[in-house]
Amino acid sequence: MDIISYSAGSKASSLEKRIRNKTLGKGVEGTYLNIDERIKNIEKIVEGINLKANQLILNDSINIMKAHAKLNTIAKTSRYRMQNMIFDDFIDTSGIDKLKSYGYVYSSSMGYVRPSGSNCTIETITETTETSPSKVILTVEESGSVQSSYLISRDNGNTWEEILPDKLFHFDDKISPKGNKIRIKIQLKSTLLSYGLTWS
Repeated sequence: MDIISYSAGSKASSLEKRIRNKTLGKGVEGTYLNIDERIKNIEKIVEGINLKANQLILNDSINIMKAHAKLNTIAKTSRYRMQNMIFDDFIDTSGIDKLKSYGYVYSSSMGYVRPSGSNCTIETITETTETSPSKVILTVEESGSVQSSYLISRDNGNTWEEILPDKLFHFDDKISPKGNKIRIKIQLKSTLLSYGLTWS
């Protein structure tokens, strides 16, 4: 009786080994009952890898746009002989005045801010300059179909003037008292990837 059981067990083992080597390949082990389960699991893993790859492509695209915006700001600084520049690409929210800003969502993984509803205002922290600026250029990188509106102050937010991105802006001394504390206020309508400001 023991000999018969051993013989049956030996045959079953040989058959299992042949099937395993034929369907999964020699040396392949795992908790899957058959190759179909293994393929489904591999497809799930590949799908996850594809999602990560797509995320990396999206991150790279955003980084390229931010690099372009930074170069654009530097080019404007040189073109108009400006002496100073700030640039914020939202790696963090240190440039946002959180007490005066509302209605926005910040993405730390993608480095952008966008409106959370219909009413969104972003106000930057104060940038103290050596002298009172007379002219500035604002560059922005936005993603969306609706253009946001921008205001600038050189007296720490007491007086605001409207400013258009990529246009040379001169402060009006009759409107804005001279000061050396620059702030920007944004009525945000689209996703903001970065902004730069250059002045003299």
